[in-house]
Amino acid sequence: MSLIQKRAASCQREAKVYFLAMSTVLEIKTATEQLSPQERWQLFRWLEASSDVRRFRREELQQDIALGLGQAELGETAPLDVAALKDEVRQKLKAKRTR
Repeated sequence: MSLIQKRAASCQREAKVYFLAMSTVLEIKTATEQLSPQERWQLFRWLEASSDVRRFRREELQQDIALGLGQAELGETAPLDVAALKDEVRQKLKAKRTR
């Protein structure tokens, strides 16, 4: 086992012990705010790899697709204005850069 793998395993064990002591999502959110950006990124990657998270994301996407298909069947659609969409994205990027 490489040094990186050992460190990752150690972090996972520490995270499990730490989070087991917390009983609510609010407590976990509060604790994650204390982490460095790199640690939050590691936590995100760890959660993202969870089969439960992948299943919830898939179910949510399936619901969104079903909703969209239902709206399309009822004729509740709008034409796609690509130029307006591009303008909106450009404005958001510009605003983000000026912050």
